[in-house]
Amino acid sequence: MNSKRKIGESQVIDFFSAVLRDKFNDRYKKNEPISIGNFSGSQDRKFADFFAGTTSSNILIEFKEFENDYTKEWDKPLRQTLCQIIDADTAQFSRRCHFIAWRESGPEVQVSIAPYIDKVCPQYNTIPPLQAFNNIPHKDFINDFLDDKKGITPEEFKDYVKYMDDIAGGKQAGENVPFKSILYSYQDEEMVATYFKNPGELRSLITQLFPERKMKRKI
Repeated sequence: MNSKRKIGESQVIDFFSAVLRDKFNDRYKKNEPISIGNFSGSQDRKFADFFAGTTSSNILIEFKEFENDYTKEWDKPLRQTLCQIIDADTAQFSRRCHFIAWRESGPEVQVSIAPYIDKVCPQYNTIPPLQAFNNIPHKDFINDFLDDKKGITPEEFKDYVKYMDDIAGGKQAGENVPFKSILYSYQDEEMVATYFKNPGELRSLITQLFPERKMKRKI
């Protein structure tokens, strides 16, 4: 069996998303909401392929089918700009919330994940200096995300989304930056998927759906 057989980037995203949902539901049953987005078009160009957010932690992930495909990011003008202008403070946010992932060779699907800027940006004379890193297996990464060891708070994430939108020439302020995705929650034992169009709308939506409890962190 050819371990390099292509299955398509979208299949890698679907696999990761399925594992994340399964782990999330095992841990929180039907008591917590989660936002998940598989981006395309302008949102893919601005942000990444994939977004996931809980009430306390948020991440962006760019997916590739194989590790060597990460060099394709060098051809994206917005990512070139990110690598060339990112400052020390934003780099720390980025390392916590913005990642790149790929499928490892082998008959079983296994995904490795790394900080986006430290994997992609060595092509450029990047300031601040990049950092050494270890690739993280998807199982460990998902556990870290659910433990709030990976990702940034909704308030911090709003600022990072604004930063990425500004690179793309966006003009919206704060919570109004276009960032469309879906919030998944349970109502009367049924899964409900609710669309939102920006971080402010997501904050209002969670407050509306869960008025009886405090959020883990301010959103």
